[in-house]
Amino acid sequence: MSSEWIARLILLATLLPMIFYFIALGKNVRKTEEENERDMTYELNPFTGMKMPVKEKETTQDAKR
Repeated sequence: MSSEWIARLILLATLLPMIFYFIALGKNVRKTEEENERDMTYELNPFTGMKMPVKEKETTQDAKR
């Protein structure tokens, strides 16, 4: 019976940080999209949710919009 609890604790200890990571990532993506007032699906780093660095040409095009 104690081996069942150990397995459950290990499973909980591995899944809980992953769940919190994806919650934080979603909040960061939402905040970045609200700041830029547009959908940034292909412009965000998928691991951090932050805007990826872009080339100078792309930033001038964004400024013209």
